[in-house]
Amino acid sequence: MRSTTLFGIYAVVVIGLIGGLAGLTLYNLEKSRWWDARTQLAQESYALHLKLEVKLYRLFKQHVSTLLIGDSDGGEAEAFLRNRIDQNLLDIRSVIEREIEMVGEEELEELKLLDEIEADIRSVDTAIAALTSADDPLESFLRTERLAALLDGGIDVELDRKIGAALEEELEETQEVLADAVAFRARDQKIVYALLALATGTLIVALLSFNGQIRQPIIRLQKEIERLRRADYSKPVNLGGSLEFHELGAVLQDMGEGLAVREATRAEQKKQLEDTVATRTAELQPLIDKLETGEKNRMRLMADISHELRTPLAIILGEADVTLRTQRELSEDVSDALARIRESARHTNQIVDDMLTVARREAGQLRLDRKELDLLKVVNDAVSMFPQKVLVRRPDKKISGNVDEVRLRQSVLALLHNARRYGGPRILVTLRQSGSGNVITVEDDGPGLNPEEKENAFERFFRGSNASGQGIEGSGLGLPVVKSIVLAHGGTVELEDSALGGLKVVMTLPKHSRDPGVSPYGMTAKT
Repeated sequence: MRSTTLFGIYAVVVIGLIGGLAGLTLYNLEKSRWWDARTQLAQESYALHLKLEVKLYRLFKQHVSTLLIGDSDGGEAEAFLRNRIDQNLLDIRSVIEREIEMVGEEELEELKLLDEIEADIRSVDTAIAALTSADDPLESFLRTERLAALLDGGIDVELDRKIGAALEEELEETQEVLADAVAFRARDQKIVYALLALATGTLIVALLSFNGQIRQPIIRLQKEIERLRRADYSKPVNLGGSLEFHELGAVLQDMGEGLAVREATRAEQKKQLEDTVATRTAELQPLIDKLETGEKNRMRLMADISHELRTPLAIILGEADVTLRTQRELSEDVSDALARIRESARHTNQIVDDMLTVARREAGQLRLDRKELDLLKVVNDAVSMFPQKVLVRRPDKKISGNVDEVRLRQSVLALLHNARRYGGPRILVTLRQSGSGNVITVEDDGPGLNPEEKENAFERFFRGSNASGQGIEGSGLGLPVVKSIVLAHGGTVELEDSALGGLKVVMTLPKHSRDPGVSPYGMTAKT
């Protein structure tokens, strides 16, 4: 059975129980109002009969007084009492008529008894009036005797009996109503208990059904989903519960079977891929090892070649210098040739030194003689060795760093030469501190580099479009040498666009110490 159908049945039962309780409550209220009205009418009739009895005795007492002592008010008191008695009878009749409307013809006996009481009252009143209206004094004794007999017989016996019967009737009706109310409430209490028991049973069955049809299947559903998430497809999906959960379980079972097939396929494909990768790796490993060995040999070879070339180049350079200084009678052609040899040897020696620096950095063999130095002094030394005017922007305080003085001066000088070759006539050097370290920047107002050239600028022998197409001399090792030295110091070097319009090289060195410095002094120029 579907859970919607089951709980629809429970809903109908609950609504029926609620409707039954509501109807029973309304019926009880209506019945209580009926009993209250019936009891009120009985009590009202009882009170009216008592009033009637009192007024009758007052009327008859007034007649006796008139007979014995005479009529002092001309019959006004008797007339007033008769009117009150007549109104009392009308009220009793009205109450009885309302009782007849409520309970039916059962109250006709009361109406008949009232008629008899009224007739007796009229006859007794007429008889008393006849006795009291006679004027013959000889008959006064006889009138007294007759009045006494009338009072004893007509009033004390018949009329009193009938009024008493009417009062007893009203009392019996009141007791019957109360007894009926007690019996009805007892039956109603049993019905209420039965409905409550039925409602409790329905609730228990509904809770058990909810637990078995929905709650437990939901718990099993969570466990099954977790099992499928763990890629465990070994067990069939059985949720139990209502028809909806059986259908959902079938869907999960189909999905699990599909996932199991896919997982098996993926495992097979993964195994095949791993076997293929292992095979290719085994095939490529010798090549990789050979490439790594070749790269190591290449770096070692570059370092060895650069080192070995330095000695003959130094000899060539020294011999050319000695010959030019000692031999004064050389011809002009020979002097020019020796001068060119000296310059070529010097240029080649510089290239070899740069190549050796880069090679040692790549091989992890670049050694630094680090000391705590004033970085402004290193910058000023490099600027003083540069043959062109350079603007230097000095910091407001002394900036110290643990650096290799020679290597750092070599880097700054290389950047200055790079700016002179490929930039414009204006060169600016700045020394400052930042949160990341000590920063030295060299910038120019030349054409600069495009983004692609900036990415390749630190490659060995790379030359940008501002140099290669204009016949400018250079080896393409300046920036790689700078990068090698800065990286050996644990810093970074970046290329940016300068505010002057050209290229800006930013060297950032780590801060190892910070001494309070002297504040010199704005921007100066070196000529």
